[in-house]
Amino acid sequence: MLSTLAVAGLVGLAAAAPQYGSGGGWPFKFPLSNGFPHLSPDALKAVQQQAHGTLPNGQLPSSIEDASAATFQLIAFNELFEVAFFTSLINNITSGVYDVGHGAAKQIILNALTAVQAQEELHATGANGILAAAGRTQIQPCEYVFPSSNFDDAIAFASTFTDVVLGTLQDAQNNFGQDGDTGFIPLIGSVIGQEGEQNGFYRVLGGKIPSQLPFLTRSAGAFAFSALNQMVIVPGSCPNSNVIPLPIFRALSVDTQNIQAKDQTLSFGFKANGTAPHDFSLIYINQQNVPVVQQPKNIKVSGDKVSFQADFPFSANLMNGLTISAVTKTAGPFADAPAVAADTLFGPGLIEIN
Repeated sequence: MLSTLAVAGLVGLAAAAPQYGSGGGWPFKFPLSNGFPHLSPDALKAVQQQAHGTLPNGQLPSSIEDASAATFQLIAFNELFEVAFFTSLINNITSGVYDVGHGAAKQIILNALTAVQAQEELHATGANGILAAAGRTQIQPCEYVFPSSNFDDAIAFASTFTDVVLGTLQDAQNNFGQDGDTGFIPLIGSVIGQEGEQNGFYRVLGGKIPSQLPFLTRSAGAFAFSALNQMVIVPGSCPNSNVIPLPIFRALSVDTQNIQAKDQTLSFGFKANGTAPHDFSLIYINQQNVPVVQQPKNIKVSGDKVSFQADFPFSANLMNGLTISAVTKTAGPFADAPAVAADTLFGPGLIEIN
């Protein structure tokens, strides 16, 4: 058994270095050395061994509802990115680009990430397999760049996008319940649990408590799709992501850095791309609570950049963990994250506190 000291030594590891296979130098491209995303039977067996488990072996449905197809296309789109990210991260560690220590501490990290990378290959393969069995369009991989240049930033980014995934999979379960494809709800529940286990590990690596909230923040498919396109997708590199019937919002920047757990005023910005909206609202989505509506103040327009501020009412709502912010056309009221997404102009701005 690895020692407690080795586990404690994982917290706070970092190294400043360029990222291998992604980032400023060049994009990450598929296929992997094992052929993924097109795995042979033998390659699939090897991935399952690495993942410590198998793809579900039950009969796949020959037809699914349109909304279910869109949900699995988004899941495949995200899982392909995750495979790329964790493959790049492992390469950075094993090639020495990221210094994560040595001995037991390094091995804990590599063991965990190696399993995660294979598990994400199975998630992507499974989602596209469901689409194929139902005669729907499978999602092909894009090219990717990642906004991190050291190990700590990479793990923080992994935690944030996993938070968004955890919120979006709640939306997926809701969609399956509404359109009648209820058999997928337990499947997605199992993935939510797996992603939550991952994020507890990433949070501990970042010196945080493993579980951030009693009820995790809900998201919506359009927020996840927009965030991926804004942050990691090389423009024009996706062969068929256009079949996913979701909008890509224009970006909303959270300009305040190192946001603390207190009431404060935050700064935001977006590019107007022509005419700046005259009346808009800033919305915060946190936990399973009703979205918080704030009126922007100190609005300034400089060229095509609109900057503004909005109050962040942390204390009244205990807004720990992931908060999703968005600029909407109206002031609502909004019942939940999908209602906010339906009215969004710019977003998501992602805020992490814990």
